[in-house]
Amino acid sequence: MKAEEIFETSVKVMKEILSAPEMSASIQRARRRTEEENAGLLMKERENANELIRKIAEGHDRGLLKSVPEELIDAIVLRYLKNRDIFMKTFPNGLNDINPEPIALWAAIMISPQDDAPVSGA
Repeated sequence: MKAEEIFETSVKVMKEILSAPEMSASIQRARRRTEEENAGLLMKERENANELIRKIAEGHDRGLLKSVPEELIDAIVLRYLKNRDIFMKTFPNGLNDINPEPIALWAAIMISPQDDAPVSGA
């Protein structure tokens, strides 16, 4: 599957999960925080984000994001933008052995090996 197809599919899934105004509001909040504050938010919400992403990917209601705290939504959006960029740089030609199911593609981008690795010192 080509990288561009993976990218477009992940964008479609994000649009199903969060509306454009919700995504814009989250990005605006991220812009008001410093880079260090955003990185801290990603670390703080890491486990909650992994759990929520897995629930959504396992077929639970994609509307789950509507019932979670704003900080967790922001962490999901920040992670998506960061991981999507890393994915595109790491696999510019795409991947052959990847599950083409849209939610599986989204989850593969959302939970990278570094997001799922144990945190040292915790």
